[in-house]
Amino acid sequence: MTNQTASPPAAAGPAIRIQSSRIWALVKGRLTKFIFPAHLSADRLGISLVEVEFWLTPWKREDQHLPMSHLAEVSHNRGLIWDSISIESSGGLNPLQVEGLRKGAAKRFVDQVRAWMNV
Repeated sequence: MTNQTASPPAAAGPAIRIQSSRIWALVKGRLTKFIFPAHLSADRLGISLVEVEFWLTPWKREDQHLPMSHLAEVSHNRGLIWDSISIESSGGLNPLQVEGLRKGAAKRFVDQVRAWMNV
């Protein structure tokens, strides 16, 4: 039996990844987000969001993927301490949203995704 790991396609190129702050989750009293912070990652092919909604049994983990070709808008909402990002598809339903992001990391993520959108 061979052990193989899945690797992204070569066309995907470099990827950027961001996760919500554990300090934000602690301040907001969100134990699940403290244990399992939301992860948002993007490459030239699309954007993926991984969130764990409930940490007791049964596990509830939500993996969402939005291809770059269906991307309509990336909103960067700036807060006093933490920022949030909302990513809308061309259909307009169920945007990908992540709260509690560090300001610098959120800005870099949004700038990179917008650069990929405009290519």
